[in-house]
Amino acid sequence: MALLDAVARSGPGGAALRELCQTVGLHQSTGRTILAALVTHGLVAQDERSRYYRLGARVFTLNQMYLAQTDLTVVSAPVMRALWEQTAETVHLAVLQGARRVNIAVLVSPQLLNINPSGRANDASLVPLEKTAAGKVLLAALEPDELSAMRRNADWEYFAAHPRPLTETLQDELREVRADGYATNVEEGAIGVCGVSAPVWDQSGRAAAALAVGYPAARYSPDYAEAMRKAVCDAAAELSAIMGGRPAGSWGTP
Repeated sequence: MALLDAVARSGPGGAALRELCQTVGLHQSTGRTILAALVTHGLVAQDERSRYYRLGARVFTLNQMYLAQTDLTVVSAPVMRALWEQTAETVHLAVLQGARRVNIAVLVSPQLLNINPSGRANDASLVPLEKTAAGKVLLAALEPDELSAMRRNADWEYFAAHPRPLTETLQDELREVRADGYATNVEEGAIGVCGVSAPVWDQSGRAAAALAVGYPAARYSPDYAEAMRKAVCDAAAELSAIMGGRPAGSWGTP
């Protein structure tokens, strides 16, 4: 696997046998034998002229099969469960459907005082996207033209509940989210509700979802908020790694 990984990291041009063996610490005779087996199975290809090794077509096929089997709600379940156990707060995974935020998975806090986004009073689709932590992450992950198109194509009911235009102030907020790599909400969308969210990246570098923790403002303090932020960011990074994802562009870059 180390040799296959070295081939993958060599880029589209591939790499020579000596370079690959030096990278993983193998004798060339051993490396040649392993690479020959990988070539036989289509995982690695060797250029006839340069004799350089690069990834084979079989890797693409396996990747497509993996993606077909990767149901976000299924893959996220153990990560969300671990985050729920760590924080004892409500954990949810949200995606954009048109101009609305939809929770596709929710684990409600076991504490008596909790946030339940499944309840009508906390219906995420009724709260402006820019007023929730997960909504901010999903908005910030959109390209400028995608963001404008989303607002332009939203139905009248959405605009009735989300009248805020794409002001420079909002754009500044979204730039801050991209720089920080996460978003927070302290009673912005509803009195008594706080939250923190971070993006879950897919292989294309796009945010497939926003992982978030919601908690009552009664438990808010700077230290508590920081603990929730770290827990969410770590969990989102773990889930992104499982998805084979990576941050896009300037995310996490001040």
